[in-house]
Amino acid sequence: MGRFYGIKILSGSITIDDVPKLWRKAAESWLTDDVSEKEEPHETIE
Repeated sequence: MGRFYGIKILSGSITIDDVPKLWRKAAESWLTDDVSEKEEPHETIE
């Protein structure tokens, strides 16, 4: 559910305040992990 809410937040359809308290921490964690993965370039396999 963290991923579900994270995607909705990134698309702009909801904000973190709209996420139910039960899932807020999971959504925040997913957003943090998703953003850090995009910042780090992945190694290419030759």
